[in-house]
Amino acid sequence: MRRFIYYLGIFSGIVLLGILALMSGEVIFRYFFNKPILGTVEISSYLLVIFCFTGIAFTQSQRGHINIELVTLRFPEGTQRMLRIITLILSLTTFMIITWQMAAAFWKSWEMQEVRWGALPLPVWPVKFMIAFGSLSLCLQLLLDIVDEIRNKITLPGRSN
Repeated sequence: MRRFIYYLGIFSGIVLLGILALMSGEVIFRYFFNKPILGTVEISSYLLVIFCFTGIAFTQSQRGHINIELVTLRFPEGTQRMLRIITLILSLTTFMIITWQMAAAFWKSWEMQEVRWGALPLPVWPVKFMIAFGSLSLCLQLLLDIVDEIRNKITLPGRSN
């Protein structure tokens, strides 16, 4: 599972490079040829959602999300661990609900063949699927983190267990 989440992070980086290439191409074509690329806004907004939700689990696996420890650092280590476990459980619960709701939204969008209208009409279901998929991958990573924290296997930056 950890390898899968690592590859999701790699994929997220590739998507970011795709956004960079698309936006650079848009600027070049608009500036030098006076011909903007059709659907750049629509495609880049789709890619941005895919970038965020495929990278969210990898970011969690690297402890890359914001962590405010101003108060909790003053507590004993056992209390800090318990608070981390509670926070992970609350995060898992929240993202399980997000996953469930986005999976339902994806399915509805798929059934009705929902389309986002604009310069380039695009189906909406792939983005909703990626949100559900990315949220599910984060749930799996949070579950791994809970197990690791309970087993006391997590080493936080600047500390040793």
